[in-house]
Amino acid sequence: MMTSFSGLHRFETHWRNLLTSLGLRDIEFWYPPGLGDGVIEAVRGEKRENIDARIRQPTYHTTDANYTLPNDQIEYARLEDQAAGLAEMMHNRFIHAPLNSPRLLIDVGCGTGTVSCQLGDTYPAAQVYGVDLSPVPPRPKPANVEYIVGDVRKLLNRDARLVSESADFVFSRLLMLGMTDWAGYVRDMASILRPGGWVEIQDFAVDCYLHGSCCSGEWEWLNALFLAAEKKGWDLRCGCNAKEYMQQAGLVDISVKEYRLPMGTWLVGERPETKRIGEHSAREYGMLYYFAIPKMLQGMGYTEEKIEQFRRMSGKDLAGQEGKEVYEQWKWDASSMNQVF
Repeated sequence: MMTSFSGLHRFETHWRNLLTSLGLRDIEFWYPPGLGDGVIEAVRGEKRENIDARIRQPTYHTTDANYTLPNDQIEYARLEDQAAGLAEMMHNRFIHAPLNSPRLLIDVGCGTGTVSCQLGDTYPAAQVYGVDLSPVPPRPKPANVEYIVGDVRKLLNRDARLVSESADFVFSRLLMLGMTDWAGYVRDMASILRPGGWVEIQDFAVDCYLHGSCCSGEWEWLNALFLAAEKKGWDLRCGCNAKEYMQQAGLVDISVKEYRLPMGTWLVGERPETKRIGEHSAREYGMLYYFAIPKMLQGMGYTEEKIEQFRRMSGKDLAGQEGKEVYEQWKWDASSMNQVF
């Protein structure tokens, strides 16, 4: 099925939900390079299986930043689906900070530009800068949204758009596998704020829960990642530690909101808003770690055979199953801080 549509990015989620409700799968949005109509492509039938990782040849950020996930079209599609699932999980709230007539908003690690565009739509009088290591893939965007390519910490006070005490809001989501100095990052983001500005961090901890108890402590592959993270500076529990980083940075009025993120759809009966993100996590997170594990374990002394074993282990441990009687909980902290001088 193909149809043309006017290039209004704000309705992409609505189109996706509508087509999914009609039994259509593999939904793709194709945008024109400039003004004009775009195309939605979808097929009817069963949902396709994950692409065989052995034949996928992902690309990565061509910078010296220690980011471990791909930046190819398959990853962009995953990020779009994940963003839609997270929005549903959070009851269609994409941010939590109580902004009041903001003038400058910064979206760090903006990826495909989803949140940047939402910010631009919600606050049309504000300037929005989305910052990412790679160029944002082409998509329609509000006139008040502009993208900046580079490492936000290296650009701070070197790029005239990212200077101290200039922003009303700094947002980031899922920077766990790309940030190697969380305390320094939060401190830098706090320095960008005007008096009374807000920082919001949406991130998680990789610990997995079964019937309310942590079940991932015995996962050999995950313990190997924790050792690598300790050596290289990642924080695999950054969501849970965000509050402490914000306190260290001198931020005040700290609030934390926690969401349950199931692996699969077993929580839908109690919390129907988790359906899409549960489907996504069960389908995608094993593949996500499949590509992250080799890069995270570089220089840690593991053989190729051991890394392949870790890859297989992660896929098995992270697999979800429809109706499976488990209680797996991912910690998600959305922390909003008010800077007061």
